[in-house]
Order: sequence, then structure tokens, then C-alpha cells
Amino acid sequence: MRRKLIKHLFLTLTVLSVFPIAGCWDSNESERMVYAQGLGVDYKDGHYTIYLQVINLRLLAKSESSGAGGPQINVEVGHASAKTFDKAVFNLYKSTQRRIFWGHLSYVVFTEKALKQVGVKATIDMLDRYRETRYRIWLYATKEPLSKVFVTTPILDMSTALSRLSDPKATFHQSSFIRPIDMRELLIALNEPGHEASIPFISISEKNWVTNRGGHDAIKTDGIAVTKEDALKGIITNNHALGFRWMNKEFVRDGLQVRSKEGTMVDLIFEKVKLKVQPVVKNSDIHFNVQIKANATMLVLVKKVNLASLASEAEKEIKEQIMETYQKGLNFDADVYRLSEVLYRKNIKAWKQAEHNGKIPLTKDSIKLDIKVKIVHGAKQREEPTLE
Repeated sequence: MRRKLIKHLFLTLTVLSVFPIAGCWDSNESERMVYAQGLGVDYKDGHYTIYLQVINLRLLAKSESSGAGGPQINVEVGHASAKTFDKAVFNLYKSTQRRIFWGHLSYVVFTEKALKQVGVKATIDMLDRYRETRYRIWLYATKEPLSKVFVTTPILDMSTALSRLSDPKATFHQSSFIRPIDMRELLIALNEPGHEASIPFISISEKNWVTNRGGHDAIKTDGIAVTKEDALKGIITNNHALGFRWMNKEFVRDGLQVRSKEGTMVDLIFEKVKLKVQPVVKNSDIHFNVQIKANATMLVLVKKVNLASLASEAEKEIKEQIMETYQKGLNFDADVYRLSEVLYRKNIKAWKQAEHNGKIPLTKDSIKLDIKVKIVHGAKQREEPTLE
């Protein structure tokens, strides 16, 4: 009798213990939430205005959603304003129809006005503290209206998860003009000498792409915006920013057009670049020896040229681009190549003697360039024109 009672008691306790774990009472069903993809930050007249781009997850599985009738909505954008950043977010919550999930936030775009007046400090502080967001959030700056930036969608009706802003590495591996930077790298750059960060500067191209329905706006990278945590220092765009790519150790691939001594324009592709920056300290004089070794192949060659002279012209062009970007940075007291950090890492004693507010004084003579270009060819077809 006693054994039977114990058996029934054990069975009852087992059944009762299952009920608390029978379901996740505080869970949110995925199809009942909306997912933040991009965040925009503007600032005007003492107020933050935030823009939130919501991703359409159905576009990631087109075959399952293609049967739906009517036009497909690719993106939806909400916005709200307030005197503080977090208050603007909560003002947006008042009009959202479902819970916003921030775990898929891919990028943040700051307007030039926002960077000039309040910088990145408040935005990054909130994103760093919030439990759902990650450090793999890409950062950008722009002069364009954010309302227009956030409705510019990828070509061929691709999901916004595959846009240039949310997946910048895809295009960077084909053309390494400006290296993308995420929130983790921004925090490191702003906390290490010289306490500045260079983030990609973007705009909207209205002429490069068309479809069978007409023109198609596209996001393009124009250059870099150099910022501190609370203020923008300056912007370098277009040809003035071309030198930035050569001073990037993560360079993958990019092109360079060079005029040969014979007068022919030759397109070169660089896929292997080795960069070495070495500080040289002599008493109070500090300069940096920059050594670049690069291999190039000829993309188009319509007339035969002397390869040695072509390599020499390429070296000259790369040097001019590096100095152009460097000088543009010096014009607004920016250390675009982070030379202060190089000295900090390799000669802390010299850095302590020379630094002021985490930076060392730089002039146009602070860098000495040694550029070596080797034109690589795998066959006769690479040395001479295909058609003569």
C-alpha cells in the first residue's frame, strides 16, 4: 500500500513539474514582429530625427512569396523626432503596429548635420548598451535626405538584406575603394590614438542604373567622413579620397588607369598589395616610411607599351593619390592614415613626448613613400594587344 502511494505521489509530481516548462510564456512569435534593418540619425533645431527601415523577410524566400497578388512592398520606413535620441526611439514606438526586433539591425546612417552637431556618441552608446543589438553594425555618413536613402532598394528586387549598406563586403572584395567599418571598429578607433574614425561617405546615384520600368536609384560610395565621438572633422570625396585604398592593409582588389609614356591609357587591376608603415624618430623629428609593394595585371591593352615604364607611371600615380588624400586630411587637422596610432604601437616613448590630445603633429613631410609596382602577366596575351 505504501509503495503504491509513493508511486502515485511520484507520478503526480512528475506531471506537475512539466507544466512550467510546457511553453515559453514570454516568447514573441517571429511572424508577429517587425525587424529593424537600417537606422538613420539626423539632427536639426535641437532635435534628433530617427529613421527606421523595416526589412521584408519574405523577399529572402521569393519562391514562397511570388504567388502573392499585387505589388510587392520591398521596404517600409518610419520616423520620429525628440530632443534626445532615446526619446525619439520611444516616440517611434507609439506608431509601430508590432514589436520591433533590433537583433537584425545591419547599418546606421548619420547625416552630415548630425555628425557636425552631436556626433556619434549618443547613438553608439545606446546601441552598445541595448541587449538585442550586435557589434556587427555597419556605419555610414551622407548629405542625402535619409527619407530617400532608406527607400533606395537593391537591383532586381533583391531583399534589403543584400543591399550595399547591409552587406558591404560583397562589393568591397571586387572594388576596394573605401573599407567598410562596423561599430566594434569605430569604438576601437575612437578610444585609441588619435581618437578619430573614418567612415564611408555615401550618396545616391540616379544615372548609373536603369530597368525596363525606367531609372533605378542606387547607393554609391563617394569617400570618407572623418569624425570624433562628438563632432565631424571633415569629408573627403571622389578623386581626393583615392589614396585611402592604398593605405589599407585589407585591400583586396581595385583598378587604376595609367597613361603610358607612349600616350596610351592602360587599365591595371591590383589584387595583391603589401603595406608596411615604419615610424622613424630622430630627436624631435618624427616621420613615417611607407613601403608599398603591389602586383598588377593589364585589364585592357589596345597598343603595345613598355612594361617597365608603365610600372613606373603606376608608382607615380599611386604616390600622388596617397599624398592628395593625406593633404586633404591635414587641411582639417585629420590623421586619415592613423599615423599617431602607428607610433603609439611601435614607439610609445616617442609618442608620449610628441602627442597632444592623443595625436602627434603631422605635416606634408611626415610621410616618405616607397612604391614598387610589378606588372604580372601569365602569357603572351598579357604582354601584347589581342588585336593589332
